[in-house]
Amino acid sequence: MKTKLIAFGLLCWHLLTDVPGWPDAPPWMRWRRALPLLVPCVGILFLVSWNLVGRDPRIRAERATHQALFSLEEEIVSLRLSCSEQQAQDLAIRIAGADKLLLADPAELGPILAALKKEAVARQWDATFQAGDTSLENTDAAAQVYYLPVRGKLVVNPADPSSFASLIALLERYSSTGKRIDLTRVAIRADEQGRYAVELNLRLACRHAHEKTSQ
Repeated sequence: MKTKLIAFGLLCWHLLTDVPGWPDAPPWMRWRRALPLLVPCVGILFLVSWNLVGRDPRIRAERATHQALFSLEEEIVSLRLSCSEQQAQDLAIRIAGADKLLLADPAELGPILAALKKEAVARQWDATFQAGDTSLENTDAAAQVYYLPVRGKLVVNPADPSSFASLIALLERYSSTGKRIDLTRVAIRADEQGRYAVELNLRLACRHAHEKTSQ
């Protein structure tokens, strides 16, 4: 097997270095004929060896050192491909609009309840509102939003029994105060004198004060 490989190599050498019209050309002539082929081959072999031994290991080491940055760059590229600039702007506008519907702090609940009572009085209703117990709400610590329950009672003004007809308009007014107010329960009662009383259960959405958002 070894002799066959040597013979095959010699055959290739003679074919590559053959000098036309000079079958027994001296070695220096054959080397001269082979140089145009050997120089590029040696150069290519040198470049391949340099890539395998020197350049590629350094590139791999550098990528491993900055892998977190490469992952972040790939995530940014994927987000750019999945969302256009116009979509991102529209989404930002929607997020800003939704954010305005939420209470930033539970302390904002008092002025809002006062405004609800004032609106009811303006429509000939006697109103009382009381904040409920937030511990009864099933809140997730990782959630961005939780709810503040409110119990309310509306009693129609005896001096103007016809004000009961404004109940629907009053409830619609509550939903257009600029904050998200969910009506979860309505109970209407009437006594023998025809006086109406309405019991309401409301809830207002409030943001969780996470450490990252508060900084």
